[in-house]
Amino acid sequence: MKRMFYSNNCSNKRVCFSENTKSDSSFSDDSIPPHHFHLGQDVYAAVTYFATMVQVHLRLYKRDGNNRLFPTKRGVCFSPMLWQSFVNQIEQMNTSSSVEENVLIKDSLMISTVFIENIPNIILQRYFKKKDYSKKFEPGMCVLSENNWLELQRVHKNITESVMWLTFDRMLRNLLLSEASKIMPSAVVNTDASEVELVLTTSLIELLCDYLGNSIADVFDCYGCV
Repeated sequence: MKRMFYSNNCSNKRVCFSENTKSDSSFSDDSIPPHHFHLGQDVYAAVTYFATMVQVHLRLYKRDGNNRLFPTKRGVCFSPMLWQSFVNQIEQMNTSSSVEENVLIKDSLMISTVFIENIPNIILQRYFKKKDYSKKFEPGMCVLSENNWLELQRVHKNITESVMWLTFDRMLRNLLLSEASKIMPSAVVNTDASEVELVLTTSLIELLCDYLGNSIADVFDCYGCV
């Protein structure tokens, strides 16, 4: 199985996180957007909603002429299910070991520990199985230093919370807009919400997330899980 590498020219191209291609996904160091997590250097984890899907990205960011950070194609993305399977492996992998290893997750993600000048690096790359059952790597990969990996271990629960929040947000928002369209067909077109509807649904989602979070915490406290 051959691993594919890509030139820096390709990896430096911007990645769009919004369905609106004109939307600017860049940001400054002092204004990191919600659901973005700094893993060290210019590597970030980001939870986004794009093309009707919640996705988790681990990506290298570059700086433009105004010193603003923007996501590049040098990275990988996960569905919520793949992310959860990946999370189960995060704490089990030991970067301090001197042994190089490969871990395959759900037949779509390879995690490799490699040593460059005796320094451990974690390489993540997506792949898919061809009809002849051979594996083909997708363009783009994510290379994490040991410090990046340790920070990912530290914040992965926060990332999972963002995944749950965005998933509930979109699911409930679509449900509410669907019901609203039955009552006021002319008020909701193509599931686009008015400013008032957005405020109401966002408030309701926040209340529901807080309620669920507190309820789960109460159950854990009751059974001595925390």
